[in-house]
Amino acid sequence: MKRIIASFVTVMMVAGLLTPFSASAKSFSDVPTTHTFFDEITYLSDQEIINGFNEGTFAPSKPVTRAAAAAMIGRAIGLDGEQRATTFEDVGQSNFASGYIQSAVEAKVISGYTDGTYKPGKVVTRGEMAIFLARAFDLTVKAETSFRDVSPSMAASDSILKILAEGITGGYTDGTYRPNQDVTRDQFSAFLARALDDRFKQDKPNTHDPFSAHFIDVGQGDSTLLTLTNGKTILIDGGRQSAGEKVVSYLKQAGVDSIDLVVATHPDADHIGGLLDVLKDIPVKKVLDSGKAHTSHTYLDYLNLVDQKNIPFEVAKTGQSIDLDSNVQIKVLHADENASDNNDASIVLRATNGCSSVLLTADAGHGIEDEMIRNADVQSTVLRTGHHGSDTSTSKSFVEAVNPSAAILSYGENSYGHPDPKVLQSLKDAGSEIYSTYEMGDIVANFNGCEVTVDDRSYNGDGNGVSEPAPANVMISSVDVDAEVVTIKNNGKEDVDMTGWKLVSEEGNQSFDFPNGFVLKAGRTVHVTSGKYAAHNPPVYLKWTGSYIWNNEGDSSVIYNAKGVKVSGH
Repeated sequence: MKRIIASFVTVMMVAGLLTPFSASAKSFSDVPTTHTFFDEITYLSDQEIINGFNEGTFAPSKPVTRAAAAAMIGRAIGLDGEQRATTFEDVGQSNFASGYIQSAVEAKVISGYTDGTYKPGKVVTRGEMAIFLARAFDLTVKAETSFRDVSPSMAASDSILKILAEGITGGYTDGTYRPNQDVTRDQFSAFLARALDDRFKQDKPNTHDPFSAHFIDVGQGDSTLLTLTNGKTILIDGGRQSAGEKVVSYLKQAGVDSIDLVVATHPDADHIGGLLDVLKDIPVKKVLDSGKAHTSHTYLDYLNLVDQKNIPFEVAKTGQSIDLDSNVQIKVLHADENASDNNDASIVLRATNGCSSVLLTADAGHGIEDEMIRNADVQSTVLRTGHHGSDTSTSKSFVEAVNPSAAILSYGENSYGHPDPKVLQSLKDAGSEIYSTYEMGDIVANFNGCEVTVDDRSYNGDGNGVSEPAPANVMISSVDVDAEVVTIKNNGKEDVDMTGWKLVSEEGNQSFDFPNGFVLKAGRTVHVTSGKYAAHNPPVYLKWTGSYIWNNEGDSSVIYNAKGVKVSGH
């Protein structure tokens, strides 16, 4: 189990400061009832903590000075504000805030500068305001989460975490706090009102229920389960059809008795095949689809199940949000139902619960990655690498833009060369911890604010999760998709009884059962034929069907032995 530290996000933002007294907030001509912080400004004005100007305005967007900050906080916590001499050469008794400045310094709420000045006219930043409030209200509890632009080395870091834990701030929606940004009068009104009255506080960050990404070992395919902080679930793809039972079993062991959203990233069989068992066995509340049509039996069976079970069906759009949990922001970074290529139709998702995030790229290629770099925020703590580690995805420039602390490779035994060495090197160069379902089995990443824990132990506790090694003697030596002929050879020194074995066309999910008693002798070859000119002359030719099986644009073939273990793929 490994921990990764990232940087956090939350919800909405506030901050600010003020100056001398005057009218009731309700009469401020520049603070209408529709103003975001109207209630907070009204509250503080009624408490005579803030005031406006002689012309009946409040100037909500005007920045707050250090003098105004001392006055506002001093009034809020009951400090002595009587004007008097101070210890600072640049704050005379005539300064409207001199009494509050001296009192605040004596109370160790605010401090001066090493040159003996206070700089009363200097504008207060959001980081400084966090320090003032944390000291003034004696805050001690720090949030376990943070913001991506707040490092532990910052002077204001602890104070920002304290006001976050107290619900005084929530940060900006892009996961930043912006500690160096000037504070405005209306923003400070919100901050100060929240510090004084629980009615105005933001939702405190959830530090007890992290959201998790489960990368399920489905062999040469993809399947990811997201469990959100409120208990809702999202299943993204289901691997090949042969993995369907495994996915259903995993979901049940994880306590998933219904799925709030199933995402079919694109129609390839190694992504949607396992969804057939899921749709049959587990209630699904909604399906989000790429919209890319396909003629394979697998895709048609998937659509038929969605229709039969009357499951709401939506086609994904780039830029849309998936609103299932207020603590986890999930966005579609790419989807294209009109893509000419299945892979480039892929739905790409980014989920974040603060300063940590996971990016799921399905099989999107380099061109789509470049497009996302230009148009979206792709930086993520954990990256589920594209297309099983193929060199068609996860380019070096994309890895640099994502800058993942951890990378997950989902693949099984294959003849495609996955994962590609160049992809692995790019991830290593970026300093990413690399995990693979082939070597480790099921992998779980828990996202708890800035802390990400990656558990690479098998979910069901049976070692590293790698499937039973497949015998390498029987191999698919070639697939001629035009002639509809698959050539299989026994390279071993012993005959192999292939009773119960299957040859599968993964694109269309069609299966050929080898005849009972069929033996492929050592060193011999058998041709499995289909289409109009299919030949049947055992033991050299075995006829599958007179129909056309293989997709001429590209199709993968797999042999499974009688135990259901993958023996060879092409």
